[in-house]
Amino acid sequence: MNSERIHFSNPFLETYLRKFGGARLETRYFRRFYKDTFSPRDRRKNILIYSGIGSMYLSPIEVLLYHLFLAKGFDVEYYIYDEKIPINEVITKDRIEKYGKERFWSTSVRNAERLLKASKVDYQFITISSKVQDILDGIPKKLESILRFQFDGIEFGDIVKGVMFRYYKSISFGEDALEIARSFLICALTNYFQIKEICSSKNYEFILFSHGIYCTWEPVAQFCRKNRLKYVCYDRAKTRGHCNYNLNYPSPNWSISAAWDRLENYELTYDEVKKVDLYLQERILQKGDVFSYNFSGKVSSLDTLKSRLGIQEKSKVVTIFTNLIWDAANVSRDIAFESPLRCIIATIMKYGMRENVHILIRIHPAEKVLGTKERYGQLVREELSSVPNNVTIVEPEDDINSFSILDISDIGVVHTSTVGLEMAIENKPVILISDTHYRDKGFTYDAISAPHYFQILNKLIACQEPLPNQVKLAKKYFYLMMFEYQHKMPMTFTRKGAFDGYGYKSFNNLLEDQDAPINKIVDRIVEGDFDDFIFR
Repeated sequence: MNSERIHFSNPFLETYLRKFGGARLETRYFRRFYKDTFSPRDRRKNILIYSGIGSMYLSPIEVLLYHLFLAKGFDVEYYIYDEKIPINEVITKDRIEKYGKERFWSTSVRNAERLLKASKVDYQFITISSKVQDILDGIPKKLESILRFQFDGIEFGDIVKGVMFRYYKSISFGEDALEIARSFLICALTNYFQIKEICSSKNYEFILFSHGIYCTWEPVAQFCRKNRLKYVCYDRAKTRGHCNYNLNYPSPNWSISAAWDRLENYELTYDEVKKVDLYLQERILQKGDVFSYNFSGKVSSLDTLKSRLGIQEKSKVVTIFTNLIWDAANVSRDIAFESPLRCIIATIMKYGMRENVHILIRIHPAEKVLGTKERYGQLVREELSSVPNNVTIVEPEDDINSFSILDISDIGVVHTSTVGLEMAIENKPVILISDTHYRDKGFTYDAISAPHYFQILNKLIACQEPLPNQVKLAKKYFYLMMFEYQHKMPMTFTRKGAFDGYGYKSFNNLLEDQDAPINKIVDRIVEGDFDDFIFR
């Protein structure tokens, strides 16, 4: 099944060759792989792939989808940015400081055109409508005016705010915030008017795009919802080499509610339960994940770890797990509190210095791996005049495996992190304070307000009581999420994570493999009547 890959066995050689000859090797590879693609002449149905950012980690999948739909008899349109777009979500402050905006973005556009031409993709450019400047001229030149801006019933200000968090890697903005916000609004409005224009002249069976959030794709998703158009979102999944696909909602939302309802009475087989248990053991070091946040194994002595963290022997350990503060996929999901930070402070204020309770604040290791300009630990310390003795902030640099934290915890408090699901599997009670995909599935306590949260927490501190069938339900959800919702893509990667080929000799070889998950996904879209991409 393996094709000729863009392969380097030596990581140092890979770095050198990719810098000085990688573009040429990739062009040759894509040209060869897609050499014999075909499409039926009678194409009566339409598919739109709104790629936007034409050169990124999902580009090989988008190109593959383009040709698979062509082969199924669809007329496929493919839209990307040119160099005129002022800014988008891959242009961050860090990248501007490192490369310069013009250099970084012009290189990205050149790479996109090179890839698409080599892959025989007939692409079109997204253009800025004259309406955009007219709208911008009517908005007061104040940051709050941009962040509150609405148009056609869509909260464009919220879209801008989410991508601003990503740009600054912080929920606090810089002195150039107004200029940056206006640029992101231009980008968001450009995409809204572009999709509106495209759909005014042609009916599409489906519109496909990645993520479904930020300034490129959220306006497209909003337009589709507003006009009841069917769309499919996709993104890189948790497991390396996998993607997730959603029908009519953004890909960062890992909801499997339709399948969960459909399989309400289904019980996992012995082999499926075993598969979950084995995978959870592997997740201790996250070797198969796209991002690894655990750099060491579990500790050999929990008592030693408790002593290190200042936890008294008989204390109930309440652990609050944070998320990356600037990730828009986690922002604006609040239910019980205004923000996770407010939950942390309120919990410390209520239980600080209480003898039988110890509060752990587990800062997400992504702060170290992905970087952030604003750290939860620092924010907590700034809010408090002093940190009580029964409160410990576990920073990413503390290098403690998350599963060791889970082992010493009695109660978990979770915003949107998957760790709440893993803790529920360990038969420990979990309180969800925000809107995450596994809320209301029967294995978590779901707080709807701050008083409700404290009511639940008081009850669990007094009597640590898991929910009925918690482990069985949590394992079923975990199995569906990890093994049926995520789909293995026909791609291989180098040690440094770069695309290394499709794993097939040619496109036609891949097309003939009806068991390939990507073919099943395309066939489901072609059939048109479905609820999700879980194939049972």
